[in-house]
Amino acid sequence: MIYSVYSALGNEVRVKLLLCLSKKAKNVTELIHTCGLAQSAVSQHLTKLKLAKLVGTKKEGKEIMYFLTYKKAAEISRLLQLLQKEVL
Repeated sequence: MIYSVYSALGNEVRVKLLLCLSKKAKNVTELIHTCGLAQSAVSQHLTKLKLAKLVGTKKEGKEIMYFLTYKKAAEISRLLQLLQKEVL
């Protein structure tokens, strides 16, 4: 099943996760601390971002690292946050 990119980018938490991954790959624990989100929220949203093929995973030792598969997703996320601020 492929999750729509439009649906993936239509959620504030997922946009925030993409921004948190913009500089380097991170595991779930790092994302929880960096983004200030609950573990259940992070896991559910990462699954949707992965289904939309915006995020990939790689195993490093015992950790599963998440990374952006499309680097422009970070810029798109920044623009979406800027638009949200300007509209409100």
